[in-house]
Amino acid sequence: MSLDDTLLDEPDELVEIDAQRMLASTASAGAAIRSTLDADDGHALGPLVEQGRPRSLCVVGAGGSSAPGEVLAAVAGRGSPLPVFALGGPTLPGWVGPMDLVVAVSASGRTPEILTFVSEAQRRGSSVLGIGAADSALQEVCSNSRGVSFWPVSRLSPLQDVQKARSLLWALSAPLLLLAGELGVVADAREGLAAAADRLDARAMQCGVEVLTPENPAKDLSIHLTSGLPLVWGSGDIGAVAARRLGRQLAENADWPSVVGVLPEGARTHAGLLGGPWAGPASEEDIFRDRTLDSEPQPRLRAVVVRDAMEHPDTATIADAVVQTCERLDVPYQSIASTSGHAIEQLADLVGLVDFASIYTALMQRRDPSRSAEEIDPRFGRWRRTEGM
Repeated sequence: MSLDDTLLDEPDELVEIDAQRMLASTASAGAAIRSTLDADDGHALGPLVEQGRPRSLCVVGAGGSSAPGEVLAAVAGRGSPLPVFALGGPTLPGWVGPMDLVVAVSASGRTPEILTFVSEAQRRGSSVLGIGAADSALQEVCSNSRGVSFWPVSRLSPLQDVQKARSLLWALSAPLLLLAGELGVVADAREGLAAAADRLDARAMQCGVEVLTPENPAKDLSIHLTSGLPLVWGSGDIGAVAARRLGRQLAENADWPSVVGVLPEGARTHAGLLGGPWAGPASEEDIFRDRTLDSEPQPRLRAVVVRDAMEHPDTATIADAVVQTCERLDVPYQSIASTSGHAIEQLADLVGLVDFASIYTALMQRRDPSRSAEEIDPRFGRWRRTEGM
């Protein structure tokens, strides 16, 4: 494995490796939210709001387009007046029916299972909102279906046609959060989105390619992550989503493995790792070791604790204990805490950091962070309904 952290301070080389502009796409997240706020004329959301609050809100998506459902569930929190479900394929739960609202999210607008979800939800009499690329199959299906609304997502990257769903989190989530605000599921959603856009702009400035490593929190985090096997814990609803986001983005953008858990349960299930053979600082290399049997030193754990400013006091106690245990056992760690503000703003701050860090983790390996699952094996791409289903 070739890692070169000095490359992080060579902006021209980083831009050359990042051929599909993942850094630029991530930096445009704040602009994507503002585009949504400016486009909100009530045309897509109005009919759904007029129907009143549904029994449940089911958000369906695949791959990178599945994240908006998790965002909404975290922001709505435990006090949500209705249940919010983030669902994947291949079918809707049997209980979904006329009293429920189904939001189908597809960045490309052509994901087969999402198109199937729209048709299935309509047959069951559910209210439906599609969110995806303009002039796509999803828009066509929604436009040709009575009572189905559609929100076209603007792509702000310089390379619009190749922009990945995993870099469009906020363009896909903002319409959903606006709808949740209108339904009374998320308080002050519009204000929260505006604050999140400002926070994402600030992150883009802090984590930009021209900012050198000592002043760049994303580059610094990427060095920490690539120094071993990341063990990522999230606390609270916001921290949990950001932690899972980091794990997924490391895998998809950087081909880098990690272990992800949510506190307090994560401390119980992963406690053994802190006392196991992967824990502790990397020892000095043994010059007498047999390199034919052990070509590289064993990687060590690198802990990351992603904390929610609104975490429950009991969870906070466990998170503090995790940090103290890392210090006691000499396990290198970084603690990342969300700042105060609206829940959307807090999540945006954390996600902005981990998204940039995952891209720098790829670039440090001279890997293209835009590679897709289909390039590994076409069967890992879009699921297709088989005959007879």
